[in-house]
Formats: sequence, C-alpha cells, structure tokens
Amino acid sequence: MNFSLFNIFKSNLYNLAMKVSMEVSPSIISSDLSNLRDQIRQCDRVGVSSYHIDVMDGHFVNNITIGPDFVSAVRRSTDVRLEGHLMIERPDRYYREFIKSGIDNIICHVETPISVGSFLHQLRNEGIEHGIAINPETPIEKIEPFLEGISTILVMSVHPGFSGQAFIPAVLEKITRAKSMIRENGYGIKIEVDGGIDDKTGVLAAKAGADILVSASYIFGGNIMERIGKLKEIQYSPSSH
Repeated sequence: MNFSLFNIFKSNLYNLAMKVSMEVSPSIISSDLSNLRDQIRQCDRVGVSSYHIDVMDGHFVNNITIGPDFVSAVRRSTDVRLEGHLMIERPDRYYREFIKSGIDNIICHVETPISVGSFLHQLRNEGIEHGIAINPETPIEKIEPFLEGISTILVMSVHPGFSGQAFIPAVLEKITRAKSMIRENGYGIKIEVDGGIDDKTGVLAAKAGADILVSASYIFGGNIMERIGKLKEIQYSPSSH
C-alpha cells in the first residue's frame, strides 16, 4: 500500500474510533401517560442513558406537572437512571421526596429564589448526585460559582414550562462557553441540552458541545425507537469538545 494512502487510512480509522454516539434522555412530559409503561419499554429497548422528569409547581414556571407518586410509577417501569429537573421555587423543601421515589440526579435552576450554593452544598453532604440548569436568558457566568461537585449542566434551549417550543439558536454559544468552563477547570461535567431537540437541532447542540440530548415531543410524537435511534446516531469527537 502507498505510504501516504496508508497514513490516510490510519487517520480515518482513528477518527472513526474517536467518534462517540450521543446520549439521549427522553423527557417523560411528552409521553402518552395512558401508555407509559409500554413507551418506556420502547425507550429501554433502543438504549437511552436516562429519563428526564420535569417537575413544575405553577410558581417558578407557569405550569404544573407531576409529583413523587408519578416518579415512583416511572421507577417501577425501568431500571434506567432518572433525572429530576426541579422547576420549582423550593427544591430544598421537596427534593428528598423525589429521591425516595427513585430520582438518581437532582437538577435545580440557578434562577431559583433560594440560596443555590447552600442547596447544592446540602446535596453534596447527603451524597446526592446533582446538577444545575440555566434558562436561555441567563448569562452562563451565573453558574460558574457552582460547578465544583456537580455532574451535569442542563442548558435550556427553550423557555421552561411547556413542551413543543422551538429551539433557540442563541443558546449554542452558551453551550460552547459552558464546555470551555468545564475544560478550563478540569471538571468531569456533562452538558445536557433541553428544548426543541430533534435530529437537526441535536446536531447543532452536539457541535456546540452537548453530551446529552433531552428530547420530548420529537421522541414521543412519532416512532419512538426510530427517533431515539436518529438522535443516538448524532456523533461528535470528544477531542473537538
């Protein structure tokens, strides 16, 4: 084999090996609750990394969703990791109930009116995995004081509260900046992106630095297994992140 062609062949093999399939987290808010267990089983079969459970209290956001009993029903339906996205004014008051119900990772908003630093410190002391979420209009620098010890940054690519909104392209720069903050500090934090995610916007989020795609109406509004498969096929090179 020509030496230059051999080098190209080796380079292509290396690039292929470095490609990583995207992690996908279906957002249960858009599932058919009358057929919840079957839909979760479909998600399980195609291989999802977690389930995203949106908890809304009608105060922090203008919607009300589910409580701990619903989380228990999801937990009985799957062994896959559950993330509790607490879009509520008092996550410090209710998080233990969600942990008891089966949540593995508590995600609170940096915009919540409580002392975010104190709450995250409390979660760390109790050995509870946790992350922090940030809304589209909030500067990414707001989360910088809270990075140590968290497992995930959840970047909202829509305004929280309702499923089915269009992806906000301006958040792509925020994702990239968050990735830079992680690398500069040497943290092992994963970036999740939530809102308007489909097979096209997912590619944009991945290129910006996303590790996990949270998707609601795209997944549950069509062929569940096929659409999760499309999101998982989105690839990125860790070295480029």
